[in-house]
Amino acid sequence: MKIIKFYKDESLIKIKIETFNDLLNAQRVIFSNDIVKSKSLRKFKPEEKDKGELKEVMIYLEVEKTEIDKDSEKLRIVGKIIDGSPLKYIQLHSYHTLNIEKNNIIEIKKQEHWPGYLLKIIEDAVKESRRPNLGIILVDDEKTIFAYLLGYGIEFINEIYSNLSKRMTSKDFQESKTKYFTKIIELIKNMNVDQIIIGGPGFTKDDIKKFIEDNHLLQKLNKQLFFTNVSNVERSGVYELIKSNDVENILKNQKIRLEFKLMEEFLKQVSLDKAFYGISAIVNGIQNYEISRILVNDDMLDNQEIKQLLADAEKNNIKIIIFNSKDEVGTQLHNFNDIAGLN
Repeated sequence: MKIIKFYKDESLIKIKIETFNDLLNAQRVIFSNDIVKSKSLRKFKPEEKDKGELKEVMIYLEVEKTEIDKDSEKLRIVGKIIDGSPLKYIQLHSYHTLNIEKNNIIEIKKQEHWPGYLLKIIEDAVKESRRPNLGIILVDDEKTIFAYLLGYGIEFINEIYSNLSKRMTSKDFQESKTKYFTKIIELIKNMNVDQIIIGGPGFTKDDIKKFIEDNHLLQKLNKQLFFTNVSNVERSGVYELIKSNDVENILKNQKIRLEFKLMEEFLKQVSLDKAFYGISAIVNGIQNYEISRILVNDDMLDNQEIKQLLADAEKNNIKIIIFNSKDEVGTQLHNFNDIAGLN
């Protein structure tokens, strides 16, 4: 993502979308009643009987809702047209959908001011574009799962099975194992990352490492590979890996690792009956100067009570950390009403 201009007095930011992750981060900061400006296409009919033709227009849209289309890699922003140009090609106050994709430029205007915690989402998205991407692969003798570690969380992308069986003859087993490893290597080659962590229980990950070395594949893969142990080849194994001390140096700047540490700290306070969670408890904690950090799920940021609470928190210089509601830490936080406070 690229910030083209931030007009603080106008509560308006102009950004360029460069990756699919940027679309996801843009969705996190676009709320109902925001005004979004972008180029779009509208069907223009000079007369009712005409078939009409598509015209490129500039649209100002009052947002009602947003949704991500992963298949087409587009952010759909739905709302009413409040202005645009050329006016003859648009119909004011009619509904329209902006289809935002990579390389599009959009302006987002807030009705009031841009809160610091939303600007941080944008700033972090800019930083993410400068960082190497990271892949995670968990493998054993039955299956392999593939995931990307993104700025906003984890995206699980693929899962393949070995089809190995102890009933096979030694020759058939070895042939199937080679096919399994070859398929894994091909998927590693196609992952759009600079660095991959390969983990798993048992010896299969070590066999993969030997297979790569024996076949002189490392240079062809053109990726840094790091091998480590995890207890299982499931989604929980990915979260275990992220929290592991073995990969601390690799992941030390990754936001999700910080989120796990904060959640562990919060759960410890819960066990000691010293935790703050839920809107009313957080409000009281802010008023009594008992909270220095707030954890909140991103799907709650358009909630009016949450907005007011976070505005008060910013006035009191309280740090706000936004969790991805779809990750494990976000799911845990949801069990505590989606918002928690730490002293």
